[in-house]
Amino acid sequence: MEFKRSLSLFDSVSLMFSSMVGSGIFFTTGFILNQVENPYLVLTCWILGGVFAMAGALTYASPAVLFPQAGGDYIYLREAYSPIVAFMSGWASLTVNFSASISALSIAFSKHFFYFLPGFDKSMYIQQKIFGLNFSLGPEQLLGMLIVFSFTAVNYFGIKEAIRVQNFFTVIKITGLIIFIIAGFLFGTKDFSLFKTSRLFPDLFTNWNSVIAGIVPVTFSYFGWNMVTYLAGEVKDPGRNIPLSVVISCSMVITIYVLINFLFLSSAPLSELKSKEGIGIISAQYLFGNWLTGIISGFICWIILGSLSTMIIGGSRVYYAMARDGLFFPGLAELHPKYLSPYKALIFQALYAIAFITIRELESLLFLITCAILFLAILTAMTPYFFRRRGIISPFSVPGAPVTPILFIAANFIIISILAWEKPAEAAWGMLITLSAIPVYFIFRRTFRKMA
Repeated sequence: MEFKRSLSLFDSVSLMFSSMVGSGIFFTTGFILNQVENPYLVLTCWILGGVFAMAGALTYASPAVLFPQAGGDYIYLREAYSPIVAFMSGWASLTVNFSASISALSIAFSKHFFYFLPGFDKSMYIQQKIFGLNFSLGPEQLLGMLIVFSFTAVNYFGIKEAIRVQNFFTVIKITGLIIFIIAGFLFGTKDFSLFKTSRLFPDLFTNWNSVIAGIVPVTFSYFGWNMVTYLAGEVKDPGRNIPLSVVISCSMVITIYVLINFLFLSSAPLSELKSKEGIGIISAQYLFGNWLTGIISGFICWIILGSLSTMIIGGSRVYYAMARDGLFFPGLAELHPKYLSPYKALIFQALYAIAFITIRELESLLFLITCAILFLAILTAMTPYFFRRRGIISPFSVPGAPVTPILFIAANFIIISILAWEKPAEAAWGMLITLSAIPVYFIFRRTFRKMA
């Protein structure tokens, strides 16, 4: 049984946009200001981060058009290298990437939601340390579990139902961001003095190392640019719609991110923004007054739910593809006979993600895997060269090739180097988690295939 190609260009853009635009836009700039205080350099970080995301998305579009199947980079690594390299990618998605991201988003939603219930008792019911990890269970964790199960239930009834919900979240998300930008420019209380006293040149050349360091958190805020590749098997006319959705969604996100950050930097004194996590709320207070705080918090909740929805949709397709190749529990390759959803993969993902919700060091786990994710992204970006050497040419030619893929690969090498230098222990653990896929692959490969 196969997936139906039911996703239109609008649906693909919706998925891409919603997966890229998360809550990061409302706090990342506060951390960038630790590296660079020049507002022009801050905007440069966001523009360069967007260019790298666009380069990566266009590079991924080439193998996606060549192999329009569910599973994303797992499929391309399998076809270009070997099943074991593909399994490493799927293993990273399972152990931390998708599952822990789903958990982190659900907890982030809970924390913002309880802002509206200041008197609610959020004390933990259970707290236990097991094998060095602190586990806890309380109202925030229970609400996070409920959210994960709710979106999983929507996806259970098929991609059409899931995409209807996703499009609803995306339309409100885009509308809200545009209203915030227009209202900020037209009616907000702005102060452009920081821009008047700063210069792009020659500061860009004298602070290039700080700009590179500032691009690192920006890169995290653009993550999700490859989401459409995970559902390539369900996209109508993939040769046309996948590249188009990449260009449209990345262009929209870059434009919105730059305009919003211009407002942030024009709204409040630098001392109020630097190192602050709630820069979006601080900026809104300076622009419009304190009355908007609750609305912004609610809007952040909405944005988080939209991102969570895309993660649940995309992650389940990876486990489905692995199981179909005989490299994971074979039952996860089953599609629902009526709704054509990977329902067992969805249920498995929900249960696994819920386990992460109870881990208090969830943010640390996500940071651990970052280097490994970027390393696998480099391998994926190199797949078109391997295919070309074997005479397999994608119908989609990456604009600006070979500069575009080289730019993306180089940017990832730089970011990995910075992370490894600043956080060597976390980077090493991230690589170890990914490389642990090798013994798992050889130990369980025969078992899974016998089960099948």
